[in-house]
Order: sequence, then C-alpha cells, then structure tokens
Amino acid sequence: MIREDQGQERIREDQGQTLKINFPLVLRLGGGYDIGMPRPPRIDFPDAVYHVTSRGNGRSVIFRSDADRLRFLAQLADNLHVAAVVLYAYVLLDNHFHLVLRTPRGNLSRFMQRLLTAYAMYARYKHRCPGHQFQGRFKAKLVQDDLYLRIVSRYVHLNPVKTAAGRRLDRRARLRLLDGYPWSSYRGYVEGKNVEEFVTYDVLKEFAQDGTAARRQYRAFVEQYVLDDDATTLKAMGASRYAIGDDRFLEQTEANIESRRTGGDADRDLALPRRVLSIKEIDEAVVRHFKITPEDLARHGRSAGVAKIVAVELACRLTELSQRSIGKHYGGIGSAAVSTIHRKVRDGHHDVEEPLVAVLRKLTFKV
Repeated sequence: MIREDQGQERIREDQGQTLKINFPLVLRLGGGYDIGMPRPPRIDFPDAVYHVTSRGNGRSVIFRSDADRLRFLAQLADNLHVAAVVLYAYVLLDNHFHLVLRTPRGNLSRFMQRLLTAYAMYARYKHRCPGHQFQGRFKAKLVQDDLYLRIVSRYVHLNPVKTAAGRRLDRRARLRLLDGYPWSSYRGYVEGKNVEEFVTYDVLKEFAQDGTAARRQYRAFVEQYVLDDDATTLKAMGASRYAIGDDRFLEQTEANIESRRTGGDADRDLALPRRVLSIKEIDEAVVRHFKITPEDLARHGRSAGVAKIVAVELACRLTELSQRSIGKHYGGIGSAAVSTIHRKVRDGHHDVEEPLVAVLRKLTFKV
C-alpha cells in the first residue's frame, strides 16, 4: 500500500514540500489547514490550469481496492466529458490523488464537487463507512502554462516513488515502480500503447513534434529526478498557497485575490474576475474556423450545419445570454431547440468535439 508516513514527512508535503521542518506533528483543523491559517479561497476563471489534490478524511484510505480506483477513474472520465474539463495528468495513491486540469468554462469548483460527491456516495455504500470520505475541501493551485505545466506533470507522475516506501528503493527499483504503476497517466506519456482517451497529452508537444521522440524526451525529463528531489520544483510548488509559476505570476494571482477579499465567509468561494464572452466574439471565431459568413450562422434552418451547432454550444457555455436569446440570434430557433443541441453535444450525439475544442481554445486561451 502506498501512503505517506506520519510526522515529519507528511508535514513536508502539506507545507509545499518545505524540507526544513524539525518538529514531528502539527495540529490540524478538519478542513485540512494548519491552525491559525485561514482557508484559501477557490480560484475559478475560464481556461485556467490547476494542480488539484484531495485526501482521505483524517488521512484515511480512500482507494481500498483496484475496483475502487477503476470506479473513480470512470467517474473522472465521465465528469471530464460532462464539464468539458481537460485532464493533463493524474495519479491515485491509497489516501489521496493529484490531478492537473484545464477548465475552459471556469467551472473547477462545480466539477470537483460533482466528482468527489459521486465517489463519496459510492465509497459509503460499498464499504459501509458513513461520514466524510475526504478531508475538507480539495486544494487547488493555479499553474502558469508551458514550463510550469511540464514540471507539475513531472511532480505528479513521480509521486509513487516519492512516498516513504518508494524512497527506500534504489534507482533501478524506483524506475520499475514508476514504469509499472498502473494508477497514473505516466505510462500513457512514455508508451503510446498505454494512452487513455480521457487524458490530453499536449504536454508532450513541448518536447518534440514527433511522438516517439517526445515520449523519449519526456521519460528522460521525469527520470532525472527519480532518485533525487528537484529543489527548484519544490520551491516553485511551495512558494504560494494559490499558484505555481514565476514571481510575476504569483504576485498577480495573489493581488487579484487580496483585492476581492471581504473578510467574511464568502472568501472561501472567492473567484478571480472572469471575462464573459460576447456572442459577437463567438460568431467571429466560428466564422474564421469554418470559413463561412456571419449571415450563414444567422440564417434560419440547418444550412450552416456543424458550424451552427458549435456556435450555439459555445454561446451556452461562454455567454450570459438566455437560451431564448441565443436561439433568436441563430436564426430564430426556440429555447427548447437550443437546450436539445446543448444536451446532445454533452452526451456525444453530435460529432463536433474536434471543431468545438479548436474554436474553444482560440476563444479562451489566456483569457
């Protein structure tokens, strides 16, 4: 079983991998944060990237069997699809898990609430263990793109060999554990035959355009720290309670949070200011992608085909317009028809995933 040790080693992880901690235990509140430390607010905004962690209540085991892990991954895959969330990396250990996510809709809190609730209900029924399954709220830090996304993915993938048990192994044994660990996205990163449909492997594009070369370089990127700790990465992971990135990124994130604090309970669900897209911006992006005219989208009927479906879906996701207003804009279709399009896209009945993702990324990239 892969768990953290008690005492000093567990404090290292809770404190952002701070290595200079001499006392053995820290008193903790039920929410999972040190006494005297306020709960950090959630940070939701469109197209953000997060490193997310959640632990068993009182550090208890949350995955008791392979069946539990398979159930969690099935629920994860389902929720990724429903919420249109992108998963870059994951690892499941016995009493906690890590996810690296992108949220084009700015819906991290809703996504995690649904995921954790679904698994908690399953665990309570399956193992007859009432009460809270998870320790307080999940933790989430914003991740700056490119360099920091790469190092966070490496940090996540190295988790199985950085436990107390893993640290007792020599290099060769650690490599075997890393390569053979089945509850991580790492194997899909380094071997094409192990790719998983619900994982997005865009991080590999930062290493090489050729898939084989990219996987080889990513393996070397991870394995260089399979034995030793990367002090630079640990410093970046622990520099802020809210974000992982360079100094300017941390300052901007913390300034945005501080400017919106009220001192009340609302802070626990604080969100960074989010940009609401106009329907005109959506039209322009769809028109460019499909090489059509705005008049094609506004025309009544189905002549615009997939382009109109994509436009309607994006308007539902990214604007604050009612379904009635969206339908009126796109050729006078009714709100019921808009709702049907939205439901069919969510359920996979419309084959629009590829153009939808392409237009969505252009609209929300670095909003």
